[in-house]
Amino acid sequence: MKAIFEEQELEIGSVHERNGKPHASTISALNPSPKSVSDIQLFTMPRGGVDRLNFRTWDTIAVSRPGEEPIVDTVELRGHYMIERSDPTSADWRDASVSIAMRELSVSGVSEKFGRVRASVNYEIGIPSQGQVKPGTVYESPFDSPKDCEMEGYMQFQLPDIGMTVFNKEPIRLRHRITHIPPVGQGGGTREGLEVNLYRTDDPDGSPVAVLKRVTTHIGAWLLD
Repeated sequence: MKAIFEEQELEIGSVHERNGKPHASTISALNPSPKSVSDIQLFTMPRGGVDRLNFRTWDTIAVSRPGEEPIVDTVELRGHYMIERSDPTSADWRDASVSIAMRELSVSGVSEKFGRVRASVNYEIGIPSQGQVKPGTVYESPFDSPKDCEMEGYMQFQLPDIGMTVFNKEPIRLRHRITHIPPVGQGGGTREGLEVNLYRTDDPDGSPVAVLKRVTTHIGAWLLD
């Protein structure tokens, strides 16, 4: 696991190089990385850091059945995730971008139709789950407008009560509009109509056996020790 994290650290570093590293004067102008809700400041860029936050999702999954209609259910998954943030490219909220990488995900819940579900980062696929807080703002007002944040995730979903674990080959693209970093108390998810095929881990080259039809997310506060 340590080797995987080291490879991902190199990857987020290369992304950050492409976006341009901040100058020393930029870093000195950044706020400290928040550690609690009271530290968060709206429309303000903090230094990079690692956030281990409560995380809740509502995943709509369709499980295929030969010769029958798929079983479709929306299941609430609760747990946490851990995101690593680079230093922003600028201290200015409007101009800055921030590279992000998902280091951990552990959420679970129970579907009324297909039983227990647990989602986690798929390290074995060899593609990092990462993204960016985008430069610019959503609206023309530069000092009180949210920024777009995008994450491409590679996950695996354990469904033990129907005897399979599935994963995605194409990224799950999560999109959020955020007013502060980290975006505690905010949410987002996949775009309407975006569906992602899921494949069995024990038959990765076979046909998809399920479809992730929708993800809605809510980002909570830091985990209590």
